[in-house]
Amino acid sequence: MRILDRYMMRETAKTICIGSIAFLVVFISLDMVENVDDFVDNDVHILTVLKYYAYQVPYIFNLTLPIATLIACLFTVGQMARHSELVAMRASGIRFLRTVVPLVAVGLIASLVSLALGELVEPETNSTVRKIKATEIKKPKVRRQPHKKINISYRGESGVFYFTPEFDTYRKTMNEVVVEKTAGEELIYRLNAKKAIWKDSVWVFVDAWVRWFDENGEVKREAYIPEGTFANLRDNPSDIVREQRKPEEMSYRELRRLVRRIEESGGDPTRYRVGLNMKLAFPFTNLVVILIGAPLSARLRRGGIAIGVGLGLAITFIYYGFIRVGQTLGDHALLPSFIAAWLGNFVFAACGIALILRAEKH
Repeated sequence: MRILDRYMMRETAKTICIGSIAFLVVFISLDMVENVDDFVDNDVHILTVLKYYAYQVPYIFNLTLPIATLIACLFTVGQMARHSELVAMRASGIRFLRTVVPLVAVGLIASLVSLALGELVEPETNSTVRKIKATEIKKPKVRRQPHKKINISYRGESGVFYFTPEFDTYRKTMNEVVVEKTAGEELIYRLNAKKAIWKDSVWVFVDAWVRWFDENGEVKREAYIPEGTFANLRDNPSDIVREQRKPEEMSYRELRRLVRRIEESGGDPTRYRVGLNMKLAFPFTNLVVILIGAPLSARLRRGGIAIGVGLGLAITFIYYGFIRVGQTLGDHALLPSFIAAWLGNFVFAACGIALILRAEKH
């Protein structure tokens, strides 16, 4: 790696860190102003407030990382353009396309960090934030809940997963229920039942088939249950309903499993399939913004940091707008889920590549 590459990567990474910290402070400050009434009215302890925002750090960092990455790119390359370093590099025979390589490497690293954070850390921290807000910050309000809930997914004890497209909380009945037991990645058994009724503190399954699997995922035996219990499954209906998690509180593997269960039960997994694709699409915005930022910043010879920050924010908000539009179109099945999730990346990557090729010719 050349000295110039190391210099550009170091400066860009340093600016990303500074930008991320700044956005983190701004985000938390604005959120505190918005929620200060809840903190005071409910007499929330200062340690609870600190815990609430500490668990939000991974989410805020991931959300604002593309903005910090774009501004860092604009600032680094913009400074080089203002000091005529790009002109000197071109005079030395270094093409603009080659200049972009270390920046692309930084964008790729940022994307991988975002992907790992979203998969390994965010699901648990987002779930904890929701629980803290519901139980320790906002007083629970007694209100009538609809007695039928759809697309219920719950992780029970000892690796048991429940899924039902319809849960009748009044009759404590699950329709077209799927129950799976896993050990790590290995599926032990799957139970498919027309109905499951909570009776005498145990689930009674009606018209059910149970299939046991070997280590290769092949069915080794199966059994039919006209009506009866199975494996002493005692997970309480109130727990199954209460513990519903949003897509951002699930890992890619958990969300993929939920999509599969909805499909097997005949439900519509469109919204969840879009969320599944977003799990991969959003982290790579960090790479795409580099493709946009590098050629634009090469033209920034005046204005300094203010122009860079303003341009970065403007581009990012437009980018996020494309992501949101694509997500909405996907949720309503107006676009295939993959296209919907990657729409913003496709559009801005194409624009970025076109700008880089144009800068290469001049």
